[in-house]
Amino acid sequence: MAQIIFDEEWMVAGKLTEKTGLDDRQIKAYRLGCWIEGVHFKRVPAVPGGESKRALVWYNFPLINRFIQEA
Repeated sequence: MAQIIFDEEWMVAGKLTEKTGLDDRQIKAYRLGCWIEGVHFKRVPAVPGGESKRALVWYNFPLINRFIQEA
């Protein structure tokens, strides 16, 4: 059986809120504004080939952190 190591590169909004203090409204504003889909966040449907608007959104914490550092 393969060993899975979770290094917290990708996380859902709840964990991102915990690490950054951003609330859901602020996360959505960044997602709709200056974060790039496929880089800072991505949508992963629960069912392969499923609807992307009903997908779970995952956030790349290291790249979001770098974005803030370079701002």
